[in-house]
Amino acid sequence: MPEDEKDSIIGRAIMPRDMVIYKEDTIASRTLIMSREGTVTLFAFDEGQGLSEHTAPFDALAYALDGEAEITIAGSSHYLREGEMIIMPATIPHAVQPTTRFKMMLVMIHAGIEEKALKAGNAAKKGKKEGKKEESKRGKEEMKRAKEKIKKAKKKMKRAQKDIKRAMKELKE
Repeated sequence: MPEDEKDSIIGRAIMPRDMVIYKEDTIASRTLIMSREGTVTLFAFDEGQGLSEHTAPFDALAYALDGEAEITIAGSSHYLREGEMIIMPATIPHAVQPTTRFKMMLVMIHAGIEEKALKAGNAAKKGKKEGKKEESKRGKEEMKRAKEKIKKAKKKMKRAQKDIKRAMKELKE
């Protein structure tokens, strides 16, 4: 939304359903807020228009402003009418199929993204530590085998040295 248009709605009571208009054979949208922290977008679905099944990386709240729609979440149908809302969970497949012309406000809060990223990072670190432990364990086992080989090689060398001494003795005799 252009800055001057945004300024015109800040600090004023507004009717969100009047801020987006139906357009023939299409879905009209108007973003009211778009920031790193989240978005607020208004949608106007003309008859026969909808959103096919998809996922989003964050929870989304759909608030019906006008008309009715079938909201499918993970294969379960929910009917939304003016004044009602539903939360569509992050990463779960959902779809919007209006049964009449339909307007909604979609609110997505990006909170938790950092937390999810942090958890993923911690899981990666943990995996790396476990990998290092496993690597260290394998390294210790390899070191143990190498020491055993050295020990055997030293025994062979001592036998070979004894054999050489014996052979030298025999040559002197």
